[in-house]
Amino acid sequence: MNRGFWLAGCAAALMASPVIAQDNDKGEAYLFGLATFSEMDEDRGADLDTTGYSLGVGLPISRRLYIEALYIDNTLETNGLYGDFYQTGGGLDLVYSFGDRHDFTPFIMLGGGALKNDVIPDALDDDTMYANIGLGFVGALFDHDYLRYRAEARYIQDDYLDGMSDVRFGIGIEVALGKKDEPAAEPKVVYKTQTIQVEPKDSDNDGIIDSYDDCPNTLAGAKVDGRGCVVQQQTITMDDITFPSNSAELTISAKFVLQKALTFLLKQPNLDAEIAGHTDSTGSDEYNRSLSQRRAESVKNYFVANGIAANRITAKGYGESEPIANNSTKEGRDKNRRVEMRLIPR
Repeated sequence: MNRGFWLAGCAAALMASPVIAQDNDKGEAYLFGLATFSEMDEDRGADLDTTGYSLGVGLPISRRLYIEALYIDNTLETNGLYGDFYQTGGGLDLVYSFGDRHDFTPFIMLGGGALKNDVIPDALDDDTMYANIGLGFVGALFDHDYLRYRAEARYIQDDYLDGMSDVRFGIGIEVALGKKDEPAAEPKVVYKTQTIQVEPKDSDNDGIIDSYDDCPNTLAGAKVDGRGCVVQQQTITMDDITFPSNSAELTISAKFVLQKALTFLLKQPNLDAEIAGHTDSTGSDEYNRSLSQRRAESVKNYFVANGIAANRITAKGYGESEPIANNSTKEGRDKNRRVEMRLIPR
């Protein structure tokens, strides 16, 4: 076989690499070592199939295309035609991987090289050229990114004597250079920003938000103007002021409500107030008027005792004369039993 033919074939394969490589993202270099088992051409006179080893290095051209340089060492046991047959050599292969070589990745190869055939008798020694094609696969070993198993098969044609055809199988490991196990990626925490619409605060519940309220802490139930200040002439019903049955004595809960009204009046020196007592229609009109008067005076006395000038407060009992609901129902009678504070500008 013409050695120039094989050299030209190998050179053509290597020159084709820029065409095959379509991306510029390179993989990593690697070393590999294989134990080999060969089915040799019968013309070599091999009595037993041949064992040996191969060592090599792979260099990336692109993410999937590599060039491999390897050293070959085979020992043949012959059938008596010759003495033992020793074969060593080296070569270059163009390797295309169908993946990233980390997970299970098949590959194909094409290349060639030179062999030294050391045979007894020495007259048969010869240095020859060879070409080969092959396929194989690699994959991560024990979940290590840098350590891989590798298996391959090659069909080899060399020009020893009149030409020989061999098939060589290899199995071994491949070690990525500069590759370390990557730590498990920490879960990525995605923070979502949520805009919360905060309702404007209205501390005294007068309908005017605090940022626009010129008169904070307005008495609950009081009518206010656009600035949050009390409209001076109005009637405020103090629903939570209660009395024991047939009594004008203020309860603890009534005093709590009156404390808020007291604070309001202390801050409004330009206002006077009439305390108006009301009852439902149960009982006589005379009794109801008397009871409502006494209750109104109890409220006035509380204010005066706590700092409001007596001339600012008047007390009047209206009895059942000014109902705001139907006295024929319990709900209506409950509404009619009430105390009002009627604000009067001074």
